[in-house]
Amino acid sequence: MPNLTSLKSLLNRTWKLRPQEPDLNILQNILRNRGLTDQDEINAYLSPSYKKGFHNPFLMKDMDKAVERLKRAIAGQERVIIFGDYDVDGISGTAILYHALKLCGANVSYRLPHRVNDGYGLNIKFIDEFAEKGIGVLITVDCGISCKAQIEKAASLGIDVIITDHHTIPESIPTDAYAILHPKQPDCHYPFKGLTGAGVAYKLASALITAQFTGTEKEKILYSLLDLASLGTVADIGPLLGENRIIVKYGLEAMQNSNWPGLNHLMESAGLDLTQKLDVSAIGFKIGPRINAAGRIDHPYFALQMLLHDGDHEEGKSKAAYLEKLNAERQQMVFKAQEEANLKFAENMSDQKIFIAWSPDWHVGILGLICSRMVEKHNMPTIILQEYDEHLVASFRSNETLNAVDALNHCSEFLDHYGGHAQAAGFSLKKANLQSFIDKITAYCADQLEHYQFEQDLLLDAELTRDDINDNFMRLLSQMEPFGVGNPTPVFLIKDIKPEDVKTVGKDRNHLHFMANIGAGRISSIGFKLGRLLPDIAAAKSLNIAVHLDKNTWNGRETIQFQILDIMV
Repeated sequence: MPNLTSLKSLLNRTWKLRPQEPDLNILQNILRNRGLTDQDEINAYLSPSYKKGFHNPFLMKDMDKAVERLKRAIAGQERVIIFGDYDVDGISGTAILYHALKLCGANVSYRLPHRVNDGYGLNIKFIDEFAEKGIGVLITVDCGISCKAQIEKAASLGIDVIITDHHTIPESIPTDAYAILHPKQPDCHYPFKGLTGAGVAYKLASALITAQFTGTEKEKILYSLLDLASLGTVADIGPLLGENRIIVKYGLEAMQNSNWPGLNHLMESAGLDLTQKLDVSAIGFKIGPRINAAGRIDHPYFALQMLLHDGDHEEGKSKAAYLEKLNAERQQMVFKAQEEANLKFAENMSDQKIFIAWSPDWHVGILGLICSRMVEKHNMPTIILQEYDEHLVASFRSNETLNAVDALNHCSEFLDHYGGHAQAAGFSLKKANLQSFIDKITAYCADQLEHYQFEQDLLLDAELTRDDINDNFMRLLSQMEPFGVGNPTPVFLIKDIKPEDVKTVGKDRNHLHFMANIGAGRISSIGFKLGRLLPDIAAAKSLNIAVHLDKNTWNGRETIQFQILDIMV
């Protein structure tokens, strides 16, 4: 077969094998290509430690001030309120702090904004409500760093605000906050900068619990909060490196025997088998979407109250069933909107460098999902908007070639509000400014991406032969888990396999399955949503395949399986 880099796969991708050092084994080459060459770093990566791997939370700027203020509020039984964002990261972070403050004896309550009625972040009506109710301390979760005016108002009314956030630092930060916990803020020397909102909330909870408890009781509480922290870390696409990797690794472990009845109900409703080892997909594809569905198309309180539920069993099951219903509705809405967005793309995109589309029929809660799927499908920066009277709200998703926040900074004169991260941002603007905004951001993207071709390469970590694929190699790979953003599942090239027993499987017969005859054995191979490739595979005598290595359990027997990512005939 010709050189792989000169061919396109059946999914129209070019395959590129990462550099391989002949003196290193397969695992060493994979780690080297991920920047891990120092033996101490490799050991910390392969054996992340829950007890030794976390940094002291008091290294974070203002942590001592925040804990001191909360201890004073607890001692005086002042009213403390947690204000979280409406997504998984904000909801799970709110649950973490609520549980921690309750354990410390605080007089604590919570508020979450409604996505449609209230918009993102704090607004003045909440500040007025909190002042009216005599709130002494306000803690934000996964928001607040861009709410300078609101926090100034809170301070003027005698409310001390503790911000916990991880979003892009704005030019003007809230100087009236009592404390700001944000690892990327100026003069913060906290060693790990990649925490999500739930991660920062967990660090505050850790500092507070450490100040109030000792010994095994402290360790038990901190461990019990890790499953909640892992929800936000995975769902908010936190890089699975450093502390995030520890949070998720041990959070998934804690989830198998969660201390929170509501989370157990939710996992049962989502069909998770807790007798099997959980991986990141349990959060990304099962738990996370059900929590997010409430904040997307109803009210996030339903999801938060699910995580906080500690009462009647039947009531817990009922709450989980309602989230199940919302998630099904959300799936249908996304499917319909995605089809419409794909039609708009086919009609309008020729030589553009950014895709922009809107419809009054697309629910504001699914804009980000449409964006993400368009970027995944076309590898092009995408903005999806929805109309509200004289305004539009929008989600912006990008690939690694364009920083979304930088692009919005360039067009800021046309925007009412904006913020987010390099690859995921949101904003709002007046309809009167729409065309000017489109003209300017289109020109900006054309300039920034002038020579960029929106083609997707598939990077291969290593080539494997049949002799390489065994239980010992699978054990070595398992040390690299959990996999996710920043720590992707290794992709392997398997050459010259013979496909046998080719068929489609699944309820809709849209998955491809065959037995890969490789060397002296046959390995079961599954390609999710690749059923359309059946004619090509059935007619082929030999294939090159790009795969993840999985374990498949059937009738109590565990075997190695190929998860097919792409195929060359």
